[in-house]
Amino acid sequence: MDLNQKVLVLEARLNQNSQNSSKPPSSDEHKPKRKPGIPQEPKSRGGQKGHKGDTLKMVPSDQVEKVEPLKPERCACGKRLLRQLMELKSRRQVFDIPDPKLIVTEYQQYGCNCPNCGRLNTGQFPQEVSAPVQYGVGVQALVSILNVKYHLGYQQIEELFGDLFNQTINASTIQSALVKANTCAEPIMEQIKSRLFESAVCHVDETGIRINKGRHWLHVLCNEAYTFLYPHEKRGKEAFNEVMPELKTYRGTLVHDCWSSYWSLVLVFHSLCNPHLLRELTAQIEQERSWADQMHKLLLRLYYEKYLRGLQISKKSPEWLEFEQICQAAFEEEPPPVKNIRGKPKKTKGRNLAERLLKYQEEVLRFALEENIPFSNNQAERDLRQIKGKQKVAGCFRTWEGASRYARLASVFSSWRKQNYNVFLELKGILAGKKFEFGMQTT
Repeated sequence: MDLNQKVLVLEARLNQNSQNSSKPPSSDEHKPKRKPGIPQEPKSRGGQKGHKGDTLKMVPSDQVEKVEPLKPERCACGKRLLRQLMELKSRRQVFDIPDPKLIVTEYQQYGCNCPNCGRLNTGQFPQEVSAPVQYGVGVQALVSILNVKYHLGYQQIEELFGDLFNQTINASTIQSALVKANTCAEPIMEQIKSRLFESAVCHVDETGIRINKGRHWLHVLCNEAYTFLYPHEKRGKEAFNEVMPELKTYRGTLVHDCWSSYWSLVLVFHSLCNPHLLRELTAQIEQERSWADQMHKLLLRLYYEKYLRGLQISKKSPEWLEFEQICQAAFEEEPPPVKNIRGKPKKTKGRNLAERLLKYQEEVLRFALEENIPFSNNQAERDLRQIKGKQKVAGCFRTWEGASRYARLASVFSSWRKQNYNVFLELKGILAGKKFEFGMQTT
């Protein structure tokens, strides 16, 4: 590699940001001019046309918990009006939260001897009441959601509990609630896994986490209705072979970011995340590669034609041939490989990208070949994003059990949220011993 080529490589490395590489936006020193993978139309501020909205609306009078009648006592002329017949002129409603307090329920167990056999018979405590004094399933559900869904640490939960209810709650109680919720969520995780493998399209991805000072990985298998998160020591195929061996026999479409381990799954149909490719093409456009600009425009054109016009292509379509021609043009525009004394010949990033695009042409264009295949792997990335908020608060997981517990509860909460279940009410239900089945409202 000559000196000029080395300079170009080093400059490209220095110019990497979240718009032209896989680096996260938080790593950008100063925000570059926005060059998104999928350009957005300019929008005005506020709610957009067609936005459903959640404006606060009045409820009927029979649903109001408290009524404050406002009657005039005296006219401006001095006449008293309290005995006059009055009619309702207008109403105004205020939605507010009353002063929160813990409701203490005392269960009194009675017993008596049977007059026939003399055996002592006593009333049975509810299943969830197992100690002389304890917090109920509502408190257990609340602290579990605050810790997992909203990333509050034990100390923050203790302080919030004291501010709201003027009652202390210690870390061991929070820990016990999380352990119980985790146990109750286990059957739901099996439901999530089975439903995912029954679906036609799944997304997969992974991100790094720290457990007990060591680097591990949080994996996700998901779609628009279900989320399955699990931690593992390995990033590659050892993880899903151990936790989800069903992936080996899955025959649906798997959307991913071209991580090499996923190609070991030979029975699935693969589909690649195109925004990843658009960012790599943007990096090549910044190096004045004309082929990258053509490929960038082709992928975006196919994206808009599919989602705006419902276009589907085939392997005989002009777009398929245009894709191949652009890749061939890239091989002519990119510098040839440079032989090394040892190892494979050195290639530019542009040539490597063009070779990958041509090799996986069907997987790149599957979103345009088939109707229900998404353009991106954003579903998996959104489902993994919650762990980043958790890590910012906690830094790491101290134990493997804590990481597994978080992944399980986060999976269940995410799946409930996607299907518009009330997370708090459903968690209270399973903590009280009720069985949950997707498709059936239990609370």
